[in-house]
Amino acid sequence: MQALEGTHTARMMHVLGLLIVVFSVTLCDAQCWLEKNEADARGCVDKNGVLHKFNTKWRTKDCYSCTCTKKEIQCCSVVFTPVDYDKEKCERIFYEDTCSYTVVEKADPSKHCEVRGIVG
Repeated sequence: MQALEGTHTARMMHVLGLLIVVFSVTLCDAQCWLEKNEADARGCVDKNGVLHKFNTKWRTKDCYSCTCTKKEIQCCSVVFTPVDYDKEKCERIFYEDTCSYTVVEKADPSKHCEVRGIVG
């Protein structure tokens, strides 16, 4: 019984350590851009030329979450990109509709691969 508890505890510590690394990388490497508005602006113009009202939020087709204030427009990527996985055995697949990746085995795409680090 003690052997099982030790294995479970070790596994939980491994998962906790992985989560800490993942969130640390994510928080330190957010992909954002910021653009100041002109003093007489009537809203924020995004990269596609669309005018947005002040104090609004939206999500773009290229997976950015944006906010418009009288002062600025700010957009940050909502994509978490897997970067640390077995690149010889596995490949990452991007899904535009959900702005997300999955990492699967090249030889058998029904099998998921372990991801040890993400950026986003």
